[in-house]
Amino acid sequence: MKASEEARSIGNTLLDSLYAKGLKHIFGIPGDYVLSMDKLIEQHQIQYINGTSENSSGYMADAYARLTGLGAVCITYGVGISIVNAVSQAYVESSPIVVISGAPGMGEYANGQKLHHLFNSRHLPGVREHFQLDIFRKMTVDQVVLDDPATAHDLIERALSRCLAEKKPVYIEIPRDRVLLPISHPSKAKPKVHEHKDYKSANCFQMIAKILNQCERPVIWAGHEIQRYGVAKELLAFAEKYHIPIVSSLMGKTVISERHPLFAGVYQGAMSLPSVQEFVEQCDCMLQLGLLGTDVETGIFTANIQHEIKIRALTEEIIIGKHHIDKLPFIPFMQGLAKLELNSPFKHSFPAKKDFKKQNFTAKKGNKISLSKTFECIDKYLTADHIVITDIGDCLFGAADLTLEQDSFISCAYFASLGFGVPGAVGAQLAAPSRRVIGIIGDGAFQFTCLELSTALRYQLDPIIILLNNHGYGTERPLLEGKYNDIQEWNYSEMPKFLGGGIGLRTSTEDEFESAFTQALSRRGQFHLIEVPLDKFDFSPALKRLGSLAKH
Repeated sequence: MKASEEARSIGNTLLDSLYAKGLKHIFGIPGDYVLSMDKLIEQHQIQYINGTSENSSGYMADAYARLTGLGAVCITYGVGISIVNAVSQAYVESSPIVVISGAPGMGEYANGQKLHHLFNSRHLPGVREHFQLDIFRKMTVDQVVLDDPATAHDLIERALSRCLAEKKPVYIEIPRDRVLLPISHPSKAKPKVHEHKDYKSANCFQMIAKILNQCERPVIWAGHEIQRYGVAKELLAFAEKYHIPIVSSLMGKTVISERHPLFAGVYQGAMSLPSVQEFVEQCDCMLQLGLLGTDVETGIFTANIQHEIKIRALTEEIIIGKHHIDKLPFIPFMQGLAKLELNSPFKHSFPAKKDFKKQNFTAKKGNKISLSKTFECIDKYLTADHIVITDIGDCLFGAADLTLEQDSFISCAYFASLGFGVPGAVGAQLAAPSRRVIGIIGDGAFQFTCLELSTALRYQLDPIIILLNNHGYGTERPLLEGKYNDIQEWNYSEMPKFLGGGIGLRTSTEDEFESAFTQALSRRGQFHLIEVPLDKFDFSPALKRLGSLAKH
């Protein structure tokens, strides 16, 4: 449904604008302060997806946004604020989601009524509560309240433009008695688009050219902002032209195809594969592009990036050697880099590549399954048709060595929030229905948000969930072991029975897992839950290295 220009309500104006920007689904939980908005969504081209909680709905919107470029979630006022964990993750990991929140009506504020879900028990007549708005200021780049039909259109466009431009969440609050009000004077003004000059000949590129022309073994360390801002094409144009190898950060995994001739591995300092670490740290110039450089990204700050010369560019800063470059946005920088002229291509080789050949996995019948064999088997069958989503933990560290195509990996490697995996897999499957989503999740994280498999069932989604059952919070054990790391054992593979659909299997041997995994890959139409029981001290090499580093 699309109302005429004259009759568009505030609610439909928002939905039409989201739809025009490519949004096809909104996730959320209904509530009385937002029911009018929920009804408009139900009547719109955009599909409403019921989650089982606000926070997991936020995770679904986050994963969806990473694949499509924009996500949205709709919550009620007050109790809906449980979504702040998911929104905080989207903020720090640069995922553009729109948080739509209902609110008490302006008439209710005018009467000073004591209403449920509000934060303050005392309400003066005519005084609107701002507590929730103030909370979201901390984790969104723009916050608007659509309480005036004369300004609603411009506020919507401002918020959505910032969301898309800055790749961060925004917050839009709508009092429930304003949702259906028509826009009184639709604005014809278009959001300002900042035009940037051509930086091809700017001083910064002259400095970069001078630096690189004096090097022999440069390397590019690419992070997640390359993906979020859609500049992988520019990255590859530059790297291919001059034969410069690329390593990704963990957050930036699959920034390019990991089968590309220039890809040399995932670099995480001392947490890297030894050959990757040695290769990167022997280079004489590093270009850090779109990389945050957090503790997880750098292997607890063990990344030896003390190269004589460094070039660092991301959305917040550009540093060339010792020079800070102001007022140079990231996208124009990458466009200028793609046009850079150097003396000649580089000739150094990539010894790390030998570690990234396809695993020659052969299941041994009756052999007890291990974590390493689980990942070897997964890696053997991965194709361009697959997207891998991991939760935090050894599912993430083990997956770092999987070989994947471009834009095929999603994790929460920075915010490291347990429970992202299952709802993330649901959101990703909606975002990319033609591809198959494989969620790799530990049992501890699974217990946080596993009921989103009900959402998968309701909307006939078919992610494959590989449940690594190491009997608790395995990431914590090498750091400091204790009974607090143990959790209640569940009959995980029986879960589809009480949900009323899906396929659940428990695989204890290598051949059982391979059979279950290949069957799941060949069957579409319903989710598969494959439990892999592991020894609780069966750690990936990367997690062992993390535990060792964290203790020092």
